[in-house]
Amino acid sequence: MRFLPVIAVLLAASATPAIAQTPPDVADLVGARAAGGETQLEARGYRFVTTNVVRDTKWSFWWSERQRQCISVATAEGRYNAIGTVPAANCNAGGSATSRPTQPFERISLVCIGTGSGPAAQSTSGYRYNRKSRKFEPEFGTTMGREAFSSDLEIEIADGVGRVHPSGKLVSPIHSGGNDGWWPIADLLVTPDRITGSYRMNGLNKPRIDYDRRTRIVRVRAATEFTGRCEEQ
Repeated sequence: MRFLPVIAVLLAASATPAIAQTPPDVADLVGARAAGGETQLEARGYRFVTTNVVRDTKWSFWWSERQRQCISVATAEGRYNAIGTVPAANCNAGGSATSRPTQPFERISLVCIGTGSGPAAQSTSGYRYNRKSRKFEPEFGTTMGREAFSSDLEIEIADGVGRVHPSGKLVSPIHSGGNDGWWPIADLLVTPDRITGSYRMNGLNKPRIDYDRRTRIVRVRAATEFTGRCEEQ
């Protein structure tokens, strides 16, 4: 991956929004007036959780205990523009109040630089005593160890969807290829303090991402491990 200065990379970064699926039980409310829509949601068993405002759109989150389903409702100009299912964590289902995401639809760009280590074959050499010839003879071999490296990582999040761009040694020799070097982030959770998720490098290698937004430290844990410091915009 070409590594540009942080400002240039952040300016060039963009993520493609994903459209969440509209649940059948509330599909008819798309386009409805917000006031009447709230009454209908409550009548259908949904409980209001929280609201966030991003630019000119208000995002409200509703939880259905009966269906164990969290939905997001986008309201603009007094009407419901879109309704979609989102991970239950966005409605704080079964969690504590401090774990609730406050802006799951904010746009985030991270450029992280750090160091890591990964599995590597290491050549060995020396001498071994040969009892038959009664002298020392050269001996060569290979052992498995870990190799340290420096690398960088990019993370982009937009409209509740995330992707990651690892580089250098962070990319396994055997991998799925991603999409132009980007891998989608699964199980994405964005809170005021942390960003977590995972991505599938290959069938056996699924690195876990844990970013602390207060310290700006990111950790990637898998066969290859990485710790870096990030610039967040």
